[in-house]
Amino acid sequence: MRKFLALIIIIYTIIGCQKPVEKETTLTQYIPRKAAVVIKTNDLERLQTEITNNDFIQALKETKVANFISGQDILPKNLKTNGKTLICYTKLGEKDYEVSLITKVHKDLLIKDSTQTKIQNITALDKNATYSYVVKGDVLIASTSSLLLENVHRETPQTANSDLLFKNAYQSTNENATISMFIKGEEGTTLYNDLFPSSTINALENNFSWAAIDFYLDANDIRTSGVILIEKESEAQYNLLRNTEPVVNRISDITPTSFSSLTSITYKDWTVFKENKANLIKANLLEFKMAKEPLFASFEEVAVITIAQDQVIIGVSNDPSITTGELSGNDLKENFRDIEIYSFNDNNAFAKAYAPLLNIPSVSLYATIDNFYIFAENQTTLETIIANYQNNATLAKSDLFKNTTNQLSDASSYLYIENLETGYFKTRASKDGQKKLKNIKLDNYYYAASQLIQDGDYMLHNGLILKDETSTTAGGVAQIASTKLNESITMSPQLIRNHRTKGMDVVTQDVNDVLYLISNTGKVLWQKKVDGPILGKVQQVDLYRNGRLQLAFTTPTTFYILDRNGKEVSPFPLSFEDKITQPLAVFDYDKNRKYRFVIVQDDKLVMYDKDGAIVKGFTFNKASSFVLFPPEHIRIGNKDYIVVAENSGKLHILNRVGKSRIDIEKSIDFGDTP
Repeated sequence: MRKFLALIIIIYTIIGCQKPVEKETTLTQYIPRKAAVVIKTNDLERLQTEITNNDFIQALKETKVANFISGQDILPKNLKTNGKTLICYTKLGEKDYEVSLITKVHKDLLIKDSTQTKIQNITALDKNATYSYVVKGDVLIASTSSLLLENVHRETPQTANSDLLFKNAYQSTNENATISMFIKGEEGTTLYNDLFPSSTINALENNFSWAAIDFYLDANDIRTSGVILIEKESEAQYNLLRNTEPVVNRISDITPTSFSSLTSITYKDWTVFKENKANLIKANLLEFKMAKEPLFASFEEVAVITIAQDQVIIGVSNDPSITTGELSGNDLKENFRDIEIYSFNDNNAFAKAYAPLLNIPSVSLYATIDNFYIFAENQTTLETIIANYQNNATLAKSDLFKNTTNQLSDASSYLYIENLETGYFKTRASKDGQKKLKNIKLDNYYYAASQLIQDGDYMLHNGLILKDETSTTAGGVAQIASTKLNESITMSPQLIRNHRTKGMDVVTQDVNDVLYLISNTGKVLWQKKVDGPILGKVQQVDLYRNGRLQLAFTTPTTFYILDRNGKEVSPFPLSFEDKITQPLAVFDYDKNRKYRFVIVQDDKLVMYDKDGAIVKGFTFNKASSFVLFPPEHIRIGNKDYIVVAENSGKLHILNRVGKSRIDIEKSIDFGDTP
């Protein structure tokens, strides 16, 4: 596979290790047998929100790949999933991909106003539904294909999906990822052709058995990690790297900044790579010979670089004396900037050695710069590389590239980097897709980078697309993030402390009473529906006195305390029959985090402690008219003052137990400001 890693990113982002077999198979056993792609998410609403808010994805949302995976119309609107959900894409015949959704049944899964129509043992989600569904035990399977549902309905746990390699891939994913994507190798060829019909290379053709990739999204960036699993005896191309030892990549030292893409492989020991090649083509190793073997044995890294319409091969030598000796005897053709350019007469040698892992171009010339041996068909391209190297205009010298390279491993078995500024990715789209992409600019997105690192029976994957925000206006105001939510907001965004990062995050609420916590990079960390609009501001407390902050607030009927992850802190929430009429008041008399919480219900006040129990020692339980503002605690010297203002103009100044500390006889016109 030549460009799989970055294209895994693009497959998702242009949108929208043997381990023990997982115990929970109730979802995975209903995955269609021929599913090409399976997506796992633990929070479908969060996924859709993060897709909406990622700048890179949104810039490319009109493409075919976007419609394939992240389009908002692709999933049924009348299902409200809760927890882990699988989305599967299966190609049936020449049709587009059928979509299946697999999730656990819960009481609110089916939105109540959906019309359900029985179709034999299958139920349609509504009268004109694209989707129908079946329920197997506590699992609901919805699909755009009745055939897939019929197959699911007939299967038993003994006949259901039992691909052991997939289960190992499934077990390897991180539960904290935005999504985990699984790609089935044997379906990869068709999948790639469908998504990138104009590509001259099929980057998913016969490369692996299963790829399991975790995606992490924020407002600007996309990061991926995962594993690539390959059956040892298969003809998958990545078997060429089996048991090879990764070498530190040096190809960026010679790559011009004007490049379009580069693909690199490394190996410590040529004999291991040669043995893998013999196994791949079913040759007898003892009799297997290749031309130029001593030349290839002197390389530790081999790369193909695309510059405009041309490609070059670059070998990085671990012993230039051997490499130069193996190339002796070729004719001198030209001298450019004191670099000699020679003919190269064995055009097929590289292809026989490194194909199909590298897409090897025809070459007839070569030149040497330090430890780099550059092979090309076009002399002008050779001269471009020589000139850029001598002018320090290489990828390794680029400040823009440092943002990417700093987050990659130094050594990799397989490396792919694409220059997004050149628009090279647009050439893979269909003619219609290229029209849509023609005027798209990915502002401040410069590179997509991916790497594979050989590690025993699998390969580790890292990938990233980062937005470079290093250029801001000195001394001015700069936008560092923006976030688009599913619905309009009704609560003014409020800054709150993040005890983990020591920075500030944002909390807000939308018209559907969904509460959002958003990071300072614009990433929606979580969203939670509460039972009404939040009264006033969200307060932060440290109930356990360990530096970890919780969110405390009231709605008209409920007193909530949520932890950093949006989970309810026991014994909260507390529900009330009478309406809560003021925002939550929080008192910390001695700054020792022994909190008192005051709930106001018209003219009544109730004080609670951190365990949710009523503080019986506080005796001011009722005012003479309704309370106008949340009660306030003021500390002056060693005395506490609790201030309660009534609508009638009465002002109470109380001590800790609710007794009057200062009597105010005069009626006060308080106005609208506390």
